[in-house]
Amino acid sequence: MRFLPALLSLVVVSTAAPTNFFDDIYDFSDSLLDYYSKVSQHINRLRHSKTAVGCDVSKIALPSHASGLTSPEGLTPMYVAIGRGTQNYTCADSTSNSKPQAAGAVANLYNATCMAANYPDLLELIPTIIWNSSVPLDVSTFPRSKIQLPANIGLMGHHFFFDSTTPEFNFNLDSSKQFGIAMTKKGGSIDAPANALKGQYGAVPWLYLTTTKGTVGKYKAVYRVDTASGNPPDTCEGQPEKFQMRYSANYYFFGN
Repeated sequence: MRFLPALLSLVVVSTAAPTNFFDDIYDFSDSLLDYYSKVSQHINRLRHSKTAVGCDVSKIALPSHASGLTSPEGLTPMYVAIGRGTQNYTCADSTSNSKPQAAGAVANLYNATCMAANYPDLLELIPTIIWNSSVPLDVSTFPRSKIQLPANIGLMGHHFFFDSTTPEFNFNLDSSKQFGIAMTKKGGSIDAPANALKGQYGAVPWLYLTTTKGTVGKYKAVYRVDTASGNPPDTCEGQPEKFQMRYSANYYFFGN
């Protein structure tokens, strides 16, 4: 895994860096400290191991809290992506008599498949770290190659809504990167765990999505887990007609 040596240098530098060293990269947090601590532990373990680190996708498993969602039994892990973007909402008016209505989501997806296979304890921390990172809310302005993640992870695809009820995950970035399209519908949900990053109003639920007509490739199920923030306020009081809430999450893709 190429990102581990690079992260080792960051761990070393951070111990001697001034307190504002990371100001332009991350809002340094307990989650980030925990992340680098775990990275260091993995590096020390690998130094004493004679086993090569590969990318065995068959080792990918959903977080234990996802047991409340329909199991992917019989399906094969395909990819895991880190999503960073916005949950979108509308309000009929700006009074406490109205409640925000979901109006889709937009996010960039970053390939974390090998991290999920080898270091799931690191992956589960990423959404909280990325939610705190200084990146624009408008995902259309994100760089097309990479975002400043605490790992060597590149852009894999985009998440948006094809229509008001159809979440789409499009992995056809360009002519050389054609990884298919998952058109989905909601199959189930559970509340985010109590320790999820709440942001201003709480973390959006964990989801189980099934694929529908229009899917390109072997995709059968998508799971949104490890969510950070994204929930709207309880009422529309003081809110505009349309607004966004920043969120991040890990997305697991299964197929046959």
